[in-house]
Amino acid sequence: MMKTQRVLCLCAIFTCIIAVAIPLAGAAAPAPGILPQSNTTSYLSRDSPELISALKLHVAILGEEQQARMDGVIWYIDSISGNKGSYSLRMLQEDYMTTASSIPFMNTADEIDSAREDMRFQTRLFAEETKAQLGNFNGSTAAMGGSINASIRAVEESFSNITDSLWLVRDTARLSVFNTYSEKRAELLAGLSAQGVDTSLAKNLSDKIDAQRSALTAALSTKKTGTIQNVNSGIKDLNRQFRDVVQEYNADLKIRLDKAAILAIPD
Repeated sequence: MMKTQRVLCLCAIFTCIIAVAIPLAGAAAPAPGILPQSNTTSYLSRDSPELISALKLHVAILGEEQQARMDGVIWYIDSISGNKGSYSLRMLQEDYMTTASSIPFMNTADEIDSAREDMRFQTRLFAEETKAQLGNFNGSTAAMGGSINASIRAVEESFSNITDSLWLVRDTARLSVFNTYSEKRAELLAGLSAQGVDTSLAKNLSDKIDAQRSALTAALSTKKTGTIQNVNSGIKDLNRQFRDVVQEYNADLKIRLDKAAILAIPD
C-alpha cells in the first residue's frame, strides 16, 4: 500500500514538472486579436510576423515558468543531498534553456515547433533524473512540491509588466544562458576540487565549452537560426561529455567516502 501511494505521489510531481511542455503543442493557435486560419489560408501565413511574435511570447512565458520549476527541484535536491545530487539536473536544465533562449532568433513556425519538441524532450529527461535523485536521497515529494511552488511564485510576482519582465524574448537571452551556466560549471568544479577530486578532464571539457563563446557571439550577430543551432548542438555534445565525467567523479568520490567511513568504525 505504501509503495503504491509513493508511486502515485511521484506521478503527481512529475506531472507538475512536465505540465509546462504539454500546452506547447497547442501554441500555434492564434493569439487574441488574430483571426483563426481557414482551410484556404496559405501555409506561409503560419510565418506571419504577428503569429511568430505570439508564438515567441507564449514560449517565453512557459520557458521562464519551467525554469522556475526546475530551479525549485534543484534547490530541493541540493538540500537533501548536500549539494551532491543536482549536477545532472543543472546540465539538463542548461540544455533546455539553450533551446528556449535561442527562440528569439527564429522566424518560422517550423523552427519554433522543432524547438518546442526539443524542450519537451529535455523536460522528460529532467523528470526522469528527478525521480532517480528522489530515490537516491529518500526525498519527500510533498517537500519538493513546496520548493517548486515557492520558485514559481517568485517568478510570477516579477511579471509586473510581462513584455518587460520576459528576458527570454530578448536577443541577449542566449548569451545570458551561456554565461550563467559557465559560472555554474566553475562552481561545480571548485566544489569537487575542494573534496580532493582531480578535475582536470572535466576542466578541459569546460574550457572547450567556454571557448564556444566567440562562435556563439558570431552566430548571434548574424541572426541566422541554422548557424545558432549548429553552435548549440556542439555545446550540447560537450555538455553531455562533461556530465558523464562529473558522474564518474561523483561515483568514485562516493566509493572513497564510503571506504573512509568503514575504516573509521572502531573494531
